[in-house]
Amino acid sequence: MSDRKPRSRRTVRKTSQEDLISKFESGAGVSKKSQQMLDDLKQRDKSKESDVHDDPLFKTSSEIDRVLVDYIQPQPDNPRYLPVKFVRGIDSSDTKLLTNCVVCEKGLLENRLEKSNPRYNSVQREIEEIRGLAETLKHSELVHPITVWRKNMADYPIVSGHRRYYAIRFLYGGLIKVKVKIYAEKPKNLNVLRHIENFSRNDLALPDALESYSNAVLEIEALEGGVVKEGRASVIQSYLGLGKTSYYRYEKIYEFIDDVMPLAKDNIVVSLKAIYAEIKAAEKHGRDAVITYLRELKESGKFKKFDTPKPKVGRKKSFIKLPRIEVNQATAVERLLKEDVTKLDIGIDWSKVDYKNPAEVESIVKTVVQALAK
Repeated sequence: MSDRKPRSRRTVRKTSQEDLISKFESGAGVSKKSQQMLDDLKQRDKSKESDVHDDPLFKTSSEIDRVLVDYIQPQPDNPRYLPVKFVRGIDSSDTKLLTNCVVCEKGLLENRLEKSNPRYNSVQREIEEIRGLAETLKHSELVHPITVWRKNMADYPIVSGHRRYYAIRFLYGGLIKVKVKIYAEKPKNLNVLRHIENFSRNDLALPDALESYSNAVLEIEALEGGVVKEGRASVIQSYLGLGKTSYYRYEKIYEFIDDVMPLAKDNIVVSLKAIYAEIKAAEKHGRDAVITYLRELKESGKFKKFDTPKPKVGRKKSFIKLPRIEVNQATAVERLLKEDVTKLDIGIDWSKVDYKNPAEVESIVKTVVQALAK
C-alpha cells in the first residue's frame, strides 16, 4: 500500500454569465485574438448606426408595467376627462354622497350632473361609449395600454387612455393592477400626444376638439419657437398628422378662439365646418365683421348664417334740379308760368304724383317743359 496522500481536488467556482461577459468586454482572461474579434464586432455595429435612432420613436424613456388602478389619475385638462368623483375617502358602499358629478366605481357608472350643465348630453354619450368598451374588455385584452407618467410611486397622471381607464374601473374597481405604459417623467410634448390620441376618434365634441388643438399648438410653439413662425403650416401638420383642409379650418377658428369657444361650450356652434364657412364669409368684410358676427351669435343664443351688410344708402335729395331750357324755348317757360299745366294732356296722371319725391318732381317738370316747347 502506498503511503502517498491522495491529491486534493480543487473545485472550480462557477462563474455567472454576467461575470464572463464583463471579463470578456474588459479583456480579462481572454486572448488577444478574442479581444480583437470583440472590437471588430463593436466597430461593425457602430457603422450601422443611423441618425434616425435619435428620433423619439427609438429613444423613448417609457416602459410597460402593472399599476394599481387607484394610483392612476384622470386629468381635468384632457378633453376626454369626465368630472368624476371617487369614494376613496368614504364608505365604498355609500355612493349616494356623490352628486353633480360622474360616479365611476365597480359595477357603477352614472351621470349625476345637473341636466342644465352644458356638458350633460356629451357626458351621457361618452358614458354609453365607455359601457360598450367595457363589454369588449370582458372578452379581450387592451390592444393599446393606458399611457401614464410617473409623478411618484402612488401618482400616475394619465397621458392618454381616459376611456380605457373608466372602463376598467367600471369593470373591476380600483384595487386591481393593470398593465400600463409608463413614462419616467412628464413628456415635454404631453398635449401633442393627447391630441394625436384624441383625434384618432371621430366623436370628439367640438369644444373638446378645439381645446385639444389649442393646447397642442401652444405646446408646439414653445418647443419649436422660431421654426413655427417660418413654416407654421408644415410644422403643425407634421406634429399633429393633420391634412391641409383640417389644418386650415382649425387654424382659422384658433385665430378667433376666445369668441368661438364659448359658442361651442354652449352648443350654439356644433359644426366645425359650418362655423368655418361663416367666419370666412364675414372675413371678406374685415376682422371686425367676424368678431361682431360671433358676438351676435352669443347674444342671440342660436346659430345663424352671416348676413352680408347691405350697401349704405346715399344722402336724401335736398334740391330739385330743373332741366336746361334753350333760349328759343322761352315761350315754353311763359306757358309754364301762366297756364295750369295740370289740365294739359301730356300723359301724366296728376292725381298720383308724389310731390315730396324730388326725383319724381324733376322728371315731371322735364316732361312738361318738353311738351310746352313743341
